[in-house]
Amino acid sequence: MATIQSTVIVKTDIKGFTAKVGTLPESELGNLLSQHKIFVSEVVAQNGGTIIKGEGDSFWITFPSVNAATSAAVDMQKELRVAQIGKNDDERLAIRVVIGLGDVLHQDGDIFGDNVNLVARIESITPPDEIYLSQTAWLALNKAEVSTSFVGEFVLKGIKEPVFVYKIEQQQKTRILKNRIIVFIDLSGIARFWDTHPLEDSENLLIHLDDIIKSICEKNSGIIHFIMGDSYFLTFPEVSFALTGITNLAEHWVEFMQRSTIDCSLYVGIHKGDVSLLRSHVFGDDITIAASLAYQRSLLAVSGKTMVLVSSKIVEDIKGTKWEHSFTKVSNFEEETFLMTSNSPI
Repeated sequence: MATIQSTVIVKTDIKGFTAKVGTLPESELGNLLSQHKIFVSEVVAQNGGTIIKGEGDSFWITFPSVNAATSAAVDMQKELRVAQIGKNDDERLAIRVVIGLGDVLHQDGDIFGDNVNLVARIESITPPDEIYLSQTAWLALNKAEVSTSFVGEFVLKGIKEPVFVYKIEQQQKTRILKNRIIVFIDLSGIARFWDTHPLEDSENLLIHLDDIIKSICEKNSGIIHFIMGDSYFLTFPEVSFALTGITNLAEHWVEFMQRSTIDCSLYVGIHKGDVSLLRSHVFGDDITIAASLAYQRSLLAVSGKTMVLVSSKIVEDIKGTKWEHSFTKVSNFEEETFLMTSNSPI
């Protein structure tokens, strides 16, 4: 079924790939493309994106937001530069990345339309190692998180009007995401379940949780930064997105537990603060706070439900919203902490 949706599109391309084809043995060329696909796939997955199609040296990708697309693009460029220190321009692999935003026709797993064509045309003027954006993508980008600059006005083949193009400035090694809603999710009882059930049941449980979390991130502009065992670290741009997503997670998880007759509760910690990113590393005091909220099992044990603890910064953010009366203060914590009590089944 064909649908038209506003979509964030990213196209990546290896610089000078056609020339490389003539200089590399077939086996080495195949290995290069395989490694590049794995690299791109990992970065895309970490930032909540979906690869629509790959054409050997280039990929078409969609993302839930321009911010997520930018995060992935910056990660790609930084990872490649660090991995190839010491190589000259002829030896190293360099990519160009273009980010666009607009109405796109989705049909049979592919994408079509004027905005797809625009991204392809902007790619033709994008230098290696750079990240270019269409004007609509630039307007939707949170400028507080990344630095941008105006590249120029271009007349591009097949595009009627002049095109304004912008680029991401990549001079900083560490990116700081300001005022993000930081979410930690931890699954309780998985070790016991693993020991007492067939391997296939444990795999299905983890796959089901993974699918739900990816779905709520896609629908609420969330980003999965890393998965460690049965724990997830996510960020959202706004508290309403985070709480909507976590509420949906709780509903689906309770249904799954009841249907599957399992007892593996979810513990969620939510805090607002800054996140520092360096390559694949994420760090910062605010992350530690969110994680500590999720790991309060001994103080607030639950069974068959999802426990959500939030910091006072979250409670401040939800004043005057529909979430305002959904939390109650917990007295046996050193820091001001609040427990979500309404919006069943949480």
